[in-house]
Amino acid sequence: MPTFTHSLAGTPSFPGQRGDVTVDRQPIPEERRLKFRYPLKLSVRFRPLSRSPFSAGGHVVNVSSGGVLVVTDHLLSQHDIRVGSAVGMTLEWPVLLEGKIPLQLFAVGRVVRRGTFEFAATFERYQFRTMRISTPAALA
Repeated sequence: MPTFTHSLAGTPSFPGQRGDVTVDRQPIPEERRLKFRYPLKLSVRFRPLSRSPFSAGGHVVNVSSGGVLVVTDHLLSQHDIRVGSAVGMTLEWPVLLEGKIPLQLFAVGRVVRRGTFEFAATFERYQFRTMRISTPAALA
């Protein structure tokens, strides 16, 4: 499995690896975006930041410092995810802090395009958050 060595612009890069993350350093053919997209497969949870109770999960297809492409098994209706609407996303990050602490990337962005089972969003702001480590004592 390749080692993840690139990071989003302006974000720290940590040693350690977790999960079955696929990293391909080859550019996406005919790339028209200003920021390089890294083809990654990461788990993601998302929800609109409106008063909608909708939330769902899926996986990231690619990510850059400017945005993300998310695919889900759930049918996305116009009421769930709309172009121009704000969306909150939590991505399971592929590297561990200090080689042992799981990280999540929490991001807020705007939907710029959507399909039946996918949407693309820009990042307006994002931050890394640590995740709790599950231990047998914590589960008891």
